[in-house]
Amino acid sequence: MAQIVPFPPARRVDFVERHARMIAGMSAEAGEGHMQRQIDIQRQTLERKGVAADLIEAELKALESAIRAALWRTIMAPGGRA
Repeated sequence: MAQIVPFPPARRVDFVERHARMIAGMSAEAGEGHMQRQIDIQRQTLERKGVAADLIEAELKALESAIRAALWRTIMAPGGRA
């Protein structure tokens, strides 16, 4: 039986964009650390909810990709940090 994640982290647009904006204002090292902390928090949350380990890994990869894509858009957008 498939397990469904009712609120996939990568689809939480406000969360993803907020963290991309925060990371854009940090040094590369600090931004990477911030992202890893957020990924760890999401991992703990999904584990507490009893989500299967393989599904957690897939969701966290999707979340990290979503944040990195939003970060790229934030930096490259007109008026962005670049």
